[in-house]
Amino acid sequence: MAEERLEEIREARLKKRQALIDAGRIPYPAEARRTHQASDFAENFSTLVEESTPVVLAGRVTAFRPHGGVAFVDLTDASGTTQLQLTKDAVAAEIYKRLELLDIGDFIQAAGEAGLTKSKKQALQVSEWHLLTKSIRPLPTEHYGLKDHETRWRNREVDFLINSQSREKLAVRGQVIDWLRAYLKQDGYSEVETPILQHLAGGAAAKPFTTHHLALDLELQLRIAPELYLKRLLIAGWEKVFELGRSFRNEGIDRNHNPEFTMCELYWAYADYEDLMDFTEELLLQLVRELFDAEEVPHGTETLSFAKPWRRLRFTELLQEELKIDVLKDKDPATYIALLKDRRLALPSAQTFSKLIDELYKKLIRPTLVQPTIVYDYPVEMVPLAKESVTNPGIAEMFQVVVNGTELIKAYTELNDPVVQRERFAQQQLQREAGDDEVPPVDESYLKALEYGMPPAAGWGLGIDRLVALLTDAPSLRDVIAFPLLKPKD
Repeated sequence: MAEERLEEIREARLKKRQALIDAGRIPYPAEARRTHQASDFAENFSTLVEESTPVVLAGRVTAFRPHGGVAFVDLTDASGTTQLQLTKDAVAAEIYKRLELLDIGDFIQAAGEAGLTKSKKQALQVSEWHLLTKSIRPLPTEHYGLKDHETRWRNREVDFLINSQSREKLAVRGQVIDWLRAYLKQDGYSEVETPILQHLAGGAAAKPFTTHHLALDLELQLRIAPELYLKRLLIAGWEKVFELGRSFRNEGIDRNHNPEFTMCELYWAYADYEDLMDFTEELLLQLVRELFDAEEVPHGTETLSFAKPWRRLRFTELLQEELKIDVLKDKDPATYIALLKDRRLALPSAQTFSKLIDELYKKLIRPTLVQPTIVYDYPVEMVPLAKESVTNPGIAEMFQVVVNGTELIKAYTELNDPVVQRERFAQQQLQREAGDDEVPPVDESYLKALEYGMPPAAGWGLGIDRLVALLTDAPSLRDVIAFPLLKPKD
């Protein structure tokens, strides 16, 4: 809608608002009541007609069709839409004349009785109505309205209002979170909350957001993962614990990344990464069955099957097959810099062994993994918080779940030796000093906690946004986040 035309409509509606006030009617009353929602009205229509039950509905006007002495109004609430019929000869003149100040987008309350229209459609035969909220800005229509992605993301409330597909994606998100929470609790996990504001954000390699606490005059960081605090609860005696909540990483934005995102992390004492592989296959299969009553999910041009068993591929073997190099033996960054240049791929900002081979994997191998796949056994340098395999030195007992080229889950057997953990942190510190600013500093408070003793355990993290985007065939994480972060137009 052109800005000039939009402003004309706004001015006309502001005049209607003032006309209501001048007539002694409040355009934004505080009190609103209803006896039924749209769904109740439709389901119980016959009974309401037979018993001449008084009905009061409330909602937004989504269509308005005056025809001489009869006016039809579509009234929409969260449960559906009801047609209202106002007949000029059946109501007081003032009640019918009030329609002159009504616009699509207004919220109204309407009272009357259920009845059929001449075309035998269900309707509320209105005897009285009044305004609840005057809409000043016109809504775009579903057909001519918000078409491009960015406009929809910037006007999310309107997108949800006129776009049922957007609402459905958010509804699925709620279903996934509710189901996951119930599944874990039934499996014996205790839900907890750990700090978002932290002295030192750890548990992953990422740049944190920083903030300042005025009263304490203290620099704090927003967490990049809840991992280290959840493992302290294992130290404290919990054996199965999880958290569903937001994490924050000061990184770029693309279809698979958003600076704030929702994670589910869990920790399971006396288990290892192989236990979590089986757990993961079962959990996602049960979730897909719950949502789709099937074991397959359509996504783009693919049909993704979550039926067990999934493919399980070793990370080191995948790289060796693709690069013709044994990454467990050749750890010289120069080797992998040359490979990236040869493949015409951009170099990561920090050119360490682990960052370079991760970049090669992400660009050359991961996009080829379409069906649900468990990629496991990584070089230990890539996972400083994971336990090294006893039978395969140099290998970290870690896996990722990849679906349609996207990492959904990361899990590993937890390193619980405080001496080895300190050594790993020290190695990370060298990487930090070499320019890798995503590596966090040594976390002395976590090392101290680990010295009290943490039981053998496995940890698991699931990206909720990515999972919902996959299950709803959304092209971007922003489509499944209610209000995604965007750069201001100004």
